Order: sequence, then structure tokens, then C-alpha cells
Amino acid sequence: MTTSIKTALLGAAGRMGHILTEMLNQSADFELVARIDAREDALLPAIIHDISDAPDFDMLIDFSQPAATTAALAEVKRRKCAWLVATTGLAADLKSQILALSNEQPIFIASNTSLGIAVMQRLCREAAAALDGWDCEICETHHHFKVDAPSGTALTLANAIADVQRQNGHHPQIITDRSALREARNPDSIGISSLRGGTVTGEHTACWFGDQERLEIKHTAENRAIFAHGALKIAKWLAMQKPGAYSMDNLLDDILT
Repeated sequence: MTTSIKTALLGAAGRMGHILTEMLNQSADFELVARIDAREDALLPAIIHDISDAPDFDMLIDFSQPAATTAALAEVKRRKCAWLVATTGLAADLKSQILALSNEQPIFIASNTSLGIAVMQRLCREAAAALDGWDCEICETHHHFKVDAPSGTALTLANAIADVQRQNGHHPQIITDRSALREARNPDSIGISSLRGGTVTGEHTACWFGDQERLEIKHTAENRAIFAHGALKIAKWLAMQKPGAYSMDNLLDDILT
């Protein structure tokens, strides 16, 4: 008989937190032992405000805000638990601090937990390699409640494309605002445009513009639950890994082999 994974959820009172609470409580693979947030709600187990007050857990699923993720660092390090960080808008120094824990515990950072986005990222790398010299632009659309722009997913896609372009001898620059540039498009730039409005769960389109032709790779999230399903798939996989730093690429490699 397989033992369920003792799991704590950081950011439990948010919209993703509520979806994950329901899924975790219904899953035989997980035991939700703690829900952590600064806000209150009526779901069970009852919210606690300090992660240090949580009972023992082996897995922390984090869909919070950068400040909450930062506050959890010391406690996660002390417990040496697996940590899925799905918080968006992380600064580079905070990512470095999180990844520094990977020598002692499994750490997984994902700006987007959708398997479809993971496949899109891989396809974008292939396109960037094959379409060397084409102009590349990314457009992302989200609901009007989203506070960070561009989205973490758009930045992840842009950085994946930029890595390939550097290998091809280019010097890519990610541009998120052209309003002050007043110049023609730099051929080495990767532009990101952000739209906010309504109830859009998430949409990302990567475009390559060549001579008389255009390629688009697009992913549409139709329901927020896809991110929760992806997070549980990641968490179950991460629980079986040795200490190290992991990403969606590692999970995808495991699926494809």
C-alpha cells in the first residue's frame, strides 16, 4: 500500500489555493496536513498563518506571493522537505535563494504548471533553432486581477528562445515596453506584449515573422483547474526525486522516455 504524501499548501486562501485544497482533500496520493495564508476562509483544514506552526509535512506546494515565499525559506530549509514553487513574479535573487536549497532537498520551480505549456516551451526552442533570423514576439493575455506583467510564463518562454538565439551567435534582448524606444525593431529583440481584461485564465502566443510567412505557437488555458492538476502531477513526481533543482523540462523528459 502506497503511503500518501503529507502536504502543506502555501497560498491556500487564494483562488488556486481553493482549487488545490479540494483536489488534495479528494486525492488518495496526498494528505493535506496544513493550509497556510495570511487570510482566512472556511475550508478545511483550517488556515494557519505561520508555516512554523504546521505539523510535519514532506511536500510544500506554493501558489502564494513572493513575500510569502521569501518568508517560508528558512522553515523549508529547516524541514528539508520537497518544495514546488509555483509563485510568479519571483525576483532573480529570490530564485537563487530557493535553488540554493537544492543541495539538501528536491526543489521544483515552475512559473506555469501546465503540461501543455511545458510542451509549448519545447516547441519554441525547436522553432527558434530552425527559424534563425526570423523576428520573434510573444503576446500574453490574462484576467484583470493578475498583478504581474509580463506573466512569468511569457518570460520563461522568452528566456528559452533567447537561450537558443545565443547559441546561434545572437545577442537577444527581451523587450517588455517599446513606448520610449522610438526606433525600428532590433532584430535581436524578443518583444512581449501583455493584455489584461475580463476573466481570461491565460493565453500565450509565440510568433515568428519571416519573409512572407508567419508561424504561431499558441496555448490557451480554459480553466484554472489545469494548473492544479499539473501541480499535483509535479508534486507526486517530485516526491520520488533525490535532492536537486528540477523544472518542467525534467518532468517532460521523464514522460517522453
